[in-house]
Amino acid sequence: MHDISSNKDSLLSKQRGFTLIELLISIAVLTILLVLTVPSFRDMLMNNRVSAQTDALSNALSYARSTALNRNIDVLVCPIAAPGSTTCGANWQNGWIIVSQPVSGTATLLQEKSIGVNDPILSATIPSVTFDARGTSTTQGNFKVCDSRGGSFAQSVQVLPTGFIQSGSTMGTAVWNGSSLTCP
Repeated sequence: MHDISSNKDSLLSKQRGFTLIELLISIAVLTILLVLTVPSFRDMLMNNRVSAQTDALSNALSYARSTALNRNIDVLVCPIAAPGSTTCGANWQNGWIIVSQPVSGTATLLQEKSIGVNDPILSATIPSVTFDARGTSTTQGNFKVCDSRGGSFAQSVQVLPTGFIQSGSTMGTAVWNGSSLTCP
């Protein structure tokens, strides 16, 4: 007959946990992994913010052009002055509005996008973009979306006089001439 207490003691003696040294080594390895991955994760988040801002601008410009064509009216894209207003502001960094410009009648706010203080910075070479009823633009415009990392991580958008809108596919490179982007 087996002694139950000796059997229980042998089972307990075979179970063991982490020693203090093993635990410290595991924490050190985990810390090293975190130190290596956190900057990459931060860069990925910042790249996504720049891309999202660039996509939002491209989509807004395409929407304005499409609306001009479909409604047979002029549509204006310009910096936001105040939320809910159809008046243009002076600084693209605050965001943009899309406003219908009918020949007769009042202007109507079609869309607005505010940019927060932590969002990438938007700048442009023109004060506004107007698409006419044929979908063409009154002038060519170049836009840059930058963050705190500078021009190498910036993206660009261009509106051609034909109304064609193109986004740069390479970060840090201007879509209009392939040069390096510089940020304010």
